[in-house]
Amino acid sequence: MVEKNHPEKKGINWRGFSLQLFLITVLPLTVLLLIVAFGSQSLHQQAMRSLVGDRDLRAVRAAASSLDHELSHRASTIQVEARSLDGKTDFSSLILSPQEVATVFDQGLALFTLDGKLVGTTNSNIDWQSVSTQLPGYLEKILQSQGQPIFSKPFSSGAGDNTLVMVGSRSGSQEILVGAFFPSTLIQDAVSSLVSAGQTTVLVVAPYGGGNGFSVLFRAGPYKADESAPTHPGIQEALNGESGINYFQSGQGEHVVAFSPIVSVGWGLVIEEAWEDISSPYLTTTQSAPLVIVPVFLLALLAIWFGARRIVTPLQKLEKQAAGLAMGDFEAIRQPVGGIEEIRNLQTELVEMADKLKAAQHSLRSYIGAITAGVENERRNLARELHDDTIQALIALNQRIQLILMNSPGTHRKSLTELQTLVQQSMTNLRRMIRGLRPIYLEDLGLVASLEMLVREMEQTVEIPIEFVSSGLERRLDPESEMSLYRMVQESLNNVIHHASAKHAWVELEFTDTDLSVQIRDDGKGFIVPINPAEFPEKGHFGLLGLHERAEIIEADFKIRSSPGNGTNVIIKVKI
Repeated sequence: MVEKNHPEKKGINWRGFSLQLFLITVLPLTVLLLIVAFGSQSLHQQAMRSLVGDRDLRAVRAAASSLDHELSHRASTIQVEARSLDGKTDFSSLILSPQEVATVFDQGLALFTLDGKLVGTTNSNIDWQSVSTQLPGYLEKILQSQGQPIFSKPFSSGAGDNTLVMVGSRSGSQEILVGAFFPSTLIQDAVSSLVSAGQTTVLVVAPYGGGNGFSVLFRAGPYKADESAPTHPGIQEALNGESGINYFQSGQGEHVVAFSPIVSVGWGLVIEEAWEDISSPYLTTTQSAPLVIVPVFLLALLAIWFGARRIVTPLQKLEKQAAGLAMGDFEAIRQPVGGIEEIRNLQTELVEMADKLKAAQHSLRSYIGAITAGVENERRNLARELHDDTIQALIALNQRIQLILMNSPGTHRKSLTELQTLVQQSMTNLRRMIRGLRPIYLEDLGLVASLEMLVREMEQTVEIPIEFVSSGLERRLDPESEMSLYRMVQESLNNVIHHASAKHAWVELEFTDTDLSVQIRDDGKGFIVPINPAEFPEKGHFGLLGLHERAEIIEADFKIRSSPGNGTNVIIKVKI
């Protein structure tokens, strides 16, 4: 196992497929479509709103013009009839027949003297005597009009609850002829096309009293447009002689109000409707068509969720497990990741590959262990041969030189002394070599003593102080583990001496109840530790690869902690 300090990356994983797909493609396109769709719908509604308003304005102006025409016709009729009286009070000189008069003035005619006395009538349904009382000053206005017809204000007579309107004119004999009619009948004929729609409210109002007061002459349609009067849109504007369109929000939706004045009598005509009600079913369907994007957007979110849940997330889990497999964790790949069938099949193949790789690694480890054991055996045999044969021969040679020195003349002593020195140096070097090939004290004295002797010997050959520390109750390990630990410490110290450029080094052993921990530290230049041990050969760290393999053979926990400028710490922990 190799440890290395890496800064943790925090924040959103912008490399995630689902996040990229959602943020870069689906979300912007869907939002754009929603903006275009609902923007188009809003523009369409505004266009329809304006279209209905323009249509209602044309309709109300046409109806107001029609009413003006009918009222002008009655005014002209009463003027002509007044001139045709020619001083007769029995109406015999009228141009129109009684039937024709009844058609224009459905409540008949009345003739008054200049002082307001009733002379005669064609219809007794009205209390003509009360005209002067109900319409004070009306007859005086007719007298002052120089023969021009004058309309009265709407008023209620004895002929029921219907509102009456009169129009009068002076006759040539200085009498006053007055015709009466129900304005509701006249208005009904003029606005019948609007009322028949059933969705339009028609309101005709006339000024009443002072200020903003008014009376309702005609009302038809589903809405009570005068309930909030006099503040209801359109009423005061029409009475003030204005024509136009207003929009207001009511409990039934947005209403369009078109208004126009009836100039000849100072009345106002107002029509009102909820403009959405006149839309055809096909138009309503067309306006609702953009809403189909909403389920499309929801389906896109569902598809992304499904892809993230069943594809992306399992693949990310499988990626982490594969990374663990690459680091030698063969069990991680067995944890099910779920997802679609193809991902599960891929995991099954990876599990089979992990089993094969584990078996191959076990075989390789066994092979490496066999090679290592063979090398140790060869070293042991070579050391034994060197110790039992070569060393003994050199000892015998040294003894013979010693005997010769005792009996040789002085002229040969110097040469024999030099030869003896060379033999002794060879013996010393050969013993050092034998100790390198096979630590002769390991079997007898144990690991701690052997490592301490190794440290002292290496400290003498180099100028780096090496401190050796052992703590805890010393216990023996199996020969293979002791030999592997000895070689690992030996290789680590060689790395410190040849590569670390260190000024100090430490070898620390700690025995606990369950394990033995060995640390080899230095204060050298350090290096960047590869994450995966398989990268050791690529970086030229063959010695570290050997350490790792030896740790694997004895099932030891092996860690290397290092960074540039902070030295290196090799940690070996083995169960006792």
